[in-house]
Amino acid sequence: MLSIRNISKRKSETTILDRITFDAPENTITGVIGPNGAGKSTLLRTIAGFENPDEGAVLFQDAALLSFKVKKQLFSYMPEYLELYPEYSVDEFITFIHRASGFSDANLLKALGLDKVLSKKVRHLSKGYKQRLKLYFALCNKKPIVILDEPFDGFDPIQLLEILQLIKREREAGRTFLISIHQLSDAEKICDHYVLLDEGRIVATGDKESLRRKFGIADASLERIFIEALK
Repeated sequence: MLSIRNISKRKSETTILDRITFDAPENTITGVIGPNGAGKSTLLRTIAGFENPDEGAVLFQDAALLSFKVKKQLFSYMPEYLELYPEYSVDEFITFIHRASGFSDANLLKALGLDKVLSKKVRHLSKGYKQRLKLYFALCNKKPIVILDEPFDGFDPIQLLEILQLIKREREAGRTFLISIHQLSDAEKICDHYVLLDEGRIVATGDKESLRRKFGIADASLERIFIEALK
């Protein structure tokens, strides 16, 4: 299990994250849900090791992850904004990934539809295909924990369904996902577990049924639950 314990992060006089504590169970998809400015991206960067917390710790199977080197072995991280070398062709970029990381996955390449655009320059790709390329970068390494920051922007409804199914298959193969999502309808389609975040604080955690019980609103949507949590 991935455990986050009392993570706090401050910038100047502003508290970005305030004593964040939750568990992301293994082989599940945990959604970090909240409006823009809630601290989602800062939280994921801090968990992945790209920012240092002012307080708190990240643990995996009850062992504290004290160095970026250790986190790098466990975590695959896809930031919301990732430079994709626009003058490379898709094939050249994928070759670069393989040489740099030592990982490749022809089945994943096909599942993402990237085999159809190998000769295209990255700068000529649609936003959806750029997102697919970023997902290939995040998923091809087979690390056990995948951290994705807003991975669904740029997909139409049919494309989104394909990507959601792909991520579910990866979970079923034994991977654990931590995903920040601002669209609550998307989160409901994929997440097993939720961390509801607002202004750098957790307002509720749990699966949808436990959250419904917590707020006494049977059959409520995630949107309704979140509204109740903010009251």
